Amino acid sequence: MYAQTSLHSDSAAAGEEATHPAPVEYGVAGGALSYEGGRQEQAVGAVLRWVTTPWLSFSATPTAVHMRQPSATAVGGYDARTGMVDLPLDATLAHDFKAPWSPGVALELGVSLPLGDTASGFGAGKAGYSAGAGFGFSPTERMWVHLGAGRSLTDVGMQTAFASGSGWGDASAGVSVTERFSVSGGYSTDFGAVDSTLGHSRSIDGGLAFIVKGPTTLNLNASHGVSGVAPRWSLAVGLGTAFPYLTHIGAGTPIDALRNTFGGGTHGLGNGNGGTNSGNSGNAGSGGNGRGRKTL
Repeated sequence: MYAQTSLHSDSAAAGEEATHPAPVEYGVAGGALSYEGGRQEQAVGAVLRWVTTPWLSFSATPTAVHMRQPSATAVGGYDARTGMVDLPLDATLAHDFKAPWSPGVALELGVSLPLGDTASGFGAGKAGYSAGAGFGFSPTERMWVHLGAGRSLTDVGMQTAFASGSGWGDASAGVSVTERFSVSGGYSTDFGAVDSTLGHSRSIDGGLAFIVKGPTTLNLNASHGVSGVAPRWSLAVGLGTAFPYLTHIGAGTPIDALRNTFGGGTHGLGNGNGGTNSGNSGNAGSGGNGRGRKTL
């Protein structure tokens, strides 16, 4: 998730000095995911971001998950477990260019601290690392476009509920309908080695964002998985200053910022029948392995 490098700029602010973000940004989010086979997940998470300069920020995203899936031993029964997942920490470098279409780029390095319980499938058991890059621009004052990609750097990545490959990519766009309300949509996919019986995980997204007051926004996102281990449906809502509104200044998209609040950790990466396992990325199909948390 990239730090906002400009807060809710509009046409009235064109040509003026960019507003610097607050040194600390925050947000809370909750969501639900539904998979084929009957598995369901609910999660609540927080975003804490320290913006040291307009081009450097550090963030942490603690998340707790409740998972419910059909029992493998009791017919008609369900197994449930609750716990914290591995803690993602990110460092982001961003730069905006004073050029037509307001282009911006960002680079991110992430580490996942192994705080989750491995016996419950919520933890990988060791630290994981990932890297990513993003590029954004604004064709008009009220429209933004964002492209992002990244991959895991080790055999344990900051895994996500939405993919199973060792790398990921996404494209998204949004438009400000009014000065306080925006809509967005996107498409994401993984890449790299995956289980041939599952295929690559791809999903489409849609989101709404509303400025509550100042930098505080209310965000709603829905996602539909079209292939692989991605959830068939997911829904998330978030409130805070850490979710971008107009994100064409090199920031991450509001879809990603919101979804990653409850999509991090090692949960939600079963093999399609409700299993949730951790392991090595060399076999990306064995329970959601080796996928860096999608943060761009």
